[in-house]
Amino acid sequence: MKRSRSLRSLTRRGFHRLATMVAAATAAGCSEDELHFLDERGYLLPPPSAREQTTACAYCIVACGYKAYTWPVGGESGGLEAENNAFGVNFPVAPMSGYGITPQMYNIAMVDGEPHHVIVMPDPDATVVNIGGDHNLGASMAQRFYSPEKATSDRLLSPKLRVGGELVDISWDEATEILARVGTHVQEQHGPAAWALKTFSYQFFENTYAITKFAFDALKTPCWAPHDQPASGSSTPGLSDIGVNAFSAAYSDWKESDVLFVSGVSLYEARGVLFSQWVAGGPTLIVVNPRRDETAEYALENGGMHLQVTPGTDALLHNAIAFAILENGWQDDYFIEGQTVDDDELAIEGEQSARRRRFGRTFEAFREFILGNDEHAPERAAAVTGVPAEDIRRAAELLARPVKRARPKASFMLEKGNYWSHNYANSASLASLGVLVGAGNRPGQVISRGGGHQRGMLKAAGYPLDNSPVEVDGEKRPVNLDYWLLEGNVRLAWVIGCTWVTGGSAHTEALTAQVKAQARGSEFSQLDEDTAFSGGSLNLPAVVERLTAKIDQGGLVFVQQDIYPQEQTELADLVLPACTWGEAPFVRMQGERRLRHYAHIVDAPGEVRPDWKIIAEVARRMGFEGFDWSDENEIFEEGAARSEGKANDYSHLVALANETNQRAHDLLAQFGTTGLQCPIQRDGDQLSGTTRLHEEGFATQTGKSMFLAVDYNELVVSREDIFSPVGQELQIINRRVGGNWSSLVEDLRNDYRASLLPENVLEINPSDASARGIEDRDPVRVSAGSLQHCAGAQVDVPGGSFEAIAVLSDTVAPGVACAYFNFRGESSTSSNAVIPNSADPVSGLFSFKLGRGTVTKRLPKKVFDERA
Repeated sequence: MKRSRSLRSLTRRGFHRLATMVAAATAAGCSEDELHFLDERGYLLPPPSAREQTTACAYCIVACGYKAYTWPVGGESGGLEAENNAFGVNFPVAPMSGYGITPQMYNIAMVDGEPHHVIVMPDPDATVVNIGGDHNLGASMAQRFYSPEKATSDRLLSPKLRVGGELVDISWDEATEILARVGTHVQEQHGPAAWALKTFSYQFFENTYAITKFAFDALKTPCWAPHDQPASGSSTPGLSDIGVNAFSAAYSDWKESDVLFVSGVSLYEARGVLFSQWVAGGPTLIVVNPRRDETAEYALENGGMHLQVTPGTDALLHNAIAFAILENGWQDDYFIEGQTVDDDELAIEGEQSARRRRFGRTFEAFREFILGNDEHAPERAAAVTGVPAEDIRRAAELLARPVKRARPKASFMLEKGNYWSHNYANSASLASLGVLVGAGNRPGQVISRGGGHQRGMLKAAGYPLDNSPVEVDGEKRPVNLDYWLLEGNVRLAWVIGCTWVTGGSAHTEALTAQVKAQARGSEFSQLDEDTAFSGGSLNLPAVVERLTAKIDQGGLVFVQQDIYPQEQTELADLVLPACTWGEAPFVRMQGERRLRHYAHIVDAPGEVRPDWKIIAEVARRMGFEGFDWSDENEIFEEGAARSEGKANDYSHLVALANETNQRAHDLLAQFGTTGLQCPIQRDGDQLSGTTRLHEEGFATQTGKSMFLAVDYNELVVSREDIFSPVGQELQIINRRVGGNWSSLVEDLRNDYRASLLPENVLEINPSDASARGIEDRDPVRVSAGSLQHCAGAQVDVPGGSFEAIAVLSDTVAPGVACAYFNFRGESSTSSNAVIPNSADPVSGLFSFKLGRGTVTKRLPKKVFDERA
C-alpha cells in the first residue's frame, strides 16, 4: 500500500552526496563539532570568493541583523590573514569583536544542487538593532537548514494523503487538485463559513498577503484567525482605541526615557539584545510582573521597582497609579490640552467605534472616573492587586512628579503578560495611564509593545465582517474560530504554520478531541487503499468523492501545511510541506517597523514549496483570478498598494524600484541589515524611514488621543469565578525565554537549544510545594477541573492537564505557579491546557496567561515503567 514518490532526482543525488561526505568525515575520526566548525588550522573561514548575503534572525521581534556566507564543500576555504578571508579580518580575533564563530553558526547545506559550507553570523557591521553584531541565542540560525544526518532529517519533504490511517506520498498536482475540489464543494454546498483557515501572522509579507487574498477576497470566509488569537482583531485594542500603533516606538525611545514602565514583558529573558543595548544603563525601570524575573532584579538593583501584581489585577493597578497622579496634580496638562479630545471631538471618534462610544472619555471625564471611585485609592487597590500602597504611590511619583519643573520622560512597554490577561481592561487602562503623563508620540515618551514574533502580516483585503454569522448586541463580530470548531461548524480546516488544536490555543485537549471526532468519527472517516488507488495510481475522483461525502455527513477534512511533522500531523487528512526562512527570498518588519530583505541562502529540500505558491495553485484550480504570481517579488510589489497609509507603508520603495527598472526586493536588499523603518519616505531618489509614529497626530479621525474609562469591577471582577482557583488549585501563569522559542517545533530539532529546556518547568513557591508534599525537581502534574466558558459559547470544555518538573522558588508568590508557555515535549502537553475557555467580553481574545490547576506529585516515567 505504501506508495512513495521519490524526491526530485537532482535534489536526491545532492543530499546523498552530502550524507556520504558527512559519514566519511565522521568515520575518519572527526567529531560533529570538528566536522561542522574546525579545519586543520582551528578555523573554518569563508574565502574572499564566498557569497555574502544579508538576512535577520527568524525568531523574536528584535530580529538581529545577520550575514550568511556560503562556499562549496571541497573548495578552498579562507585563511587567517585578512586578505585571505571574506571578513577582511586577521584571526584569531579578540573576544566580543563580532567575528567570533561558534559551531551553532555553521552547517553544511545544498546550494544550487551542491553541498556548501554555510556560516550564518550576527552582522558585525550592524549599526542598528544588534549594533556591532551583538546577539543572543538566535545565533543558531544555521542549524535550521535541512540535513539528512541531523535532527532536521524528519522534515516534511513531499505532499501526503492519509490512506488506511497512514500518510502516503502523493504529487503536488494531486494534492492541490484534491484540496481545490474539496474546497469548491465546501464553498458551494456549505458556504464560506464552513471554510476555516488558521494561519501564522508573523511569517513573511509574501505569504500572509497570498493567504489573506485567498481567505478574505476569494473565499470571503469570516472563519480566519491568526495563530495566537481565536478571532481576527487587534491584540492590544486599548492602544488601538487611543490611536496608538502597537509598534509606534523606535528602540532609541526606550533608551531616551527617564522612566520605563514594563508590563508583562520578559525583557531580559526573552529579548536579550533589546534589554542589553536599548534599556540597560538607560531609564529607571518599573517592572510589573507576578514573577520576580531577571528584569525585575535589575530594576531593584538600579533604583527601580518591581510591582509584583496579583495575576489578572493589572487594570486596577493602572487606575490606582492614575489616582495617585491626579490626586497630586502631576498629570501632563500641556500634552493633554493639545493632544487629547474635547467633547465634540470625542463624539466624532465614537461614530465608527462601539468601544470608543462605550469607554472613550475626555480628560475631565476621566479624572472624575478615577478620583470618583474609592476602589482606585492606592490603599484600597493594594488589598486586591497585592502591590503595597506605598509602592503604588512611588510608581506614580517616578512616572509623573516634576523635578525642578522638569517632567520625567516616561514610556510604557507592554506585552503578553499584560494583554493576554484581561485583554481590553489591561491594555486600555495602561494606554490611558500613558496618555495621562504625556506618552504616545514624543522621543522617549512612547507607548508600544515589546513584541513577540516579527511583523509579517500584510493583508490583501479587509476581514469580511459582513459574512460573519456572529452578532453581539446587534453588531457583527469576528468569528471565534475555536468556538466555531468546537460547535461542529467547520467542514474544511486549513492550518498553516501553527499548532492550533494541539497547543496553540486554550482548551487544546477539547479541540483535539473535536477534530478527531469529526475527522475520524463517521463511516467515511478512513480513506482505504482500495478506494484511493486503482492500478497503482491515485484514483483522484474517488478520493474527492469520499472526502466530500465525509464533509456532507458532518465530518471534517483537516489540512496541515508546515515544515515539520508535529501532533497535528496525526490529525491531518492532507499534509502539505512548506519552505521557510533562508529557503526563498522574503520580506518583513521587526519591532521598530524596520523592513528588511531575508535572502534566499540555501536550496529548499525535497519538494517543499513556499506557502504563497501552495495557496496560489489551489486558488487557481478553484477558478479564482489574481493568483498568477511568478515569484515573491511580484507579490511584494503588488502588496505595496495595500500598505499605503499604514504603519507598514513601503509604496515609495516599490515606486522608486519601478521607475529605475529594479526589482523592489533587490532595492530593499541594498539597505542590508539596516533596512528602512516604515512608513518609508521618499525625496527624489532617496528613501528614508520613519523613526516613530504619531508625531504628526494619532491614528484617529481627529488626530488626537483620548482616555478610556475601564471599570475593573465591570470587566474583571465579573470573570473571577472563571479564573479564581478552586479548592487546592493554584493560579498558573506562563512565560517565554529566549533560549527556546514559541512551540519549540524547530528548537527540538537543534540539540543545543533543546538541551536548554529538556522538560517543562513549573516554578512553585516553597510554601505551596511543602503543603503538597512536593520537593525541588519532583515531577508534577498540573490538572484543571471544569473550566467555565464565556457567555455566548455553546459548548462546555473540560479542564486539561500538563506535566512539568517542579522548581521551588520565591520568584513567584504563594498561590501562584509559573510554567513555560506552549512547551512541546514527549511527556507534556502545553500549559494552555489549563487556560479557561473564556473570551474577553470586549475584545473576544483569550486570557492565555491566566490559568488554574491542582499541582500533584507524579512518578518519574522510569519508575512508573518499572512498577508497571
